[in-house]
Amino acid sequence: MGRRPGSLFPVLLLLSLVAGTAPCARAQKPRPGGGPPFDVEARTPHRITAEIDTQPARDVLVLLTGSDGAAAALRRLKASAPARAALRAEGTNAEDFWGRLVTAATGTPDTLLAGYRSEASVFQAVLDETDLDAPASAPLLAARVASLLPDEPPLTVPIVIVPFIGIGGFREISSVREEGTLTLVVDLPRLVGSVGASQPREAFLKMLRGAGAESWRILFNAHVRKTPPWPPADATSLDALLALTAAEGPPALLEIPDDFFPLDPFFAEPVVRAFRRWNATAEKLLDPDMKEFARRDLLREASRGDFWAQYPAVAGAQMVEILIRQKGRAAYVAAFAAGPRAVTRLYAETVKGTKKPDFSKPVRKALEAKTP
Repeated sequence: MGRRPGSLFPVLLLLSLVAGTAPCARAQKPRPGGGPPFDVEARTPHRITAEIDTQPARDVLVLLTGSDGAAAALRRLKASAPARAALRAEGTNAEDFWGRLVTAATGTPDTLLAGYRSEASVFQAVLDETDLDAPASAPLLAARVASLLPDEPPLTVPIVIVPFIGIGGFREISSVREEGTLTLVVDLPRLVGSVGASQPREAFLKMLRGAGAESWRILFNAHVRKTPPWPPADATSLDALLALTAAEGPPALLEIPDDFFPLDPFFAEPVVRAFRRWNATAEKLLDPDMKEFARRDLLREASRGDFWAQYPAVAGAQMVEILIRQKGRAAYVAAFAAGPRAVTRLYAETVKGTKKPDFSKPVRKALEAKTP
């Protein structure tokens, strides 16, 4: 994952503290105006919940700093299902990890853990911020994820977000799914390093946004992405680009801070630039003489670089936002359930005759053709 927009801009407002997902009369209507486009009050069949468990990280800090209660902290860690899930997610042997913590608590030198110990107050501040806001923000996060998924199949998924201080993580967010529970492990040192040690509030919000995006991707790939209507994973035609765009739009939208909606006027220029690159790639993929290896390279490069360089995700986020605001959630998820061509066609119809970023004439012609 490249550098995300949360690390590029200061957060000016807090997440909207919207509790629950009770249906209301507005649920299926378009959502014009400012603010995030997520329809968290929509009636959906999904039962997705989210909670954030900071206890494992707090117990690790007790052991790292040699604070009172180290023995009790170690017992809690060994008995903690989220802690063990965190270690499995990062590929760390649990007994090895317990042993390193114990030796660190007794003063034995450990370069990695000593570095973590020096940052203990920073980690503590992020955990405190998390516990303060998690009761209101975690249900909102779950509602946003549910609102961007098609209604079929209905999903029942408890999501547990675990900020953790481990020794084997190679990603900011790792995941493991066991017995129906999706555990997302947030590497606390990496998270703090990406936003700066003096920004515990931004670290918390970035954790939420990243967890939301990762949750949606996992649930989409596990339950929604089927062939057909989605093309095979190794496809290299225009439909492969359509699928990449439709699949990366929702998680990209979840990654963007609330302060920067609607995307226009905040990001009008990068969105237009993303559509320009998208159209250029699409037109190349429409060329029947283009070699297979060149197609694969083109699609691979489309998702590399920082957030704004990943033009299918940026264009996809724009498409999701416009469709939910103009057509309503029900129309968007119905198109999504029908596949990436349906999403793209609905967007083309919605922005036709407007000044919104649009597809080029060759791409529109290909979209209007009979689905292959």
